Amino acid sequence: MNNRRPEFYLENQSVISVVTELHSYFRDLQSYYKVAHGELIDQLDLTQDEAKTEELKQKLGEVNQKIDFFHVLNNAISIADTVLHNEAMIDEFRDDK
Repeated sequence: MNNRRPEFYLENQSVISVVTELHSYFRDLQSYYKVAHGELIDQLDLTQDEAKTEELKQKLGEVNQKIDFFHVLNNAISIADTVLHNEAMIDEFRDDK
């Protein structure tokens, strides 16, 4: 039996750099949707139209769900990012292995 070490290949990217980039991306998406949430709340406060109110509430529900998802993803990738920046993991994923 030949036990080969798995290889990660993404052109010019290391495992650590990909995880760090995903951490930033998910954090930025979470912030983006928090701003969108605030904008929808502002629109809700200003509208008198019942149909528009219902439409905004539906959009608000969708945005809240995305905030929740990206919050979980951000937390999960934050843990991975922290672990991968441990000295032992940095040594494990050096390019010269």
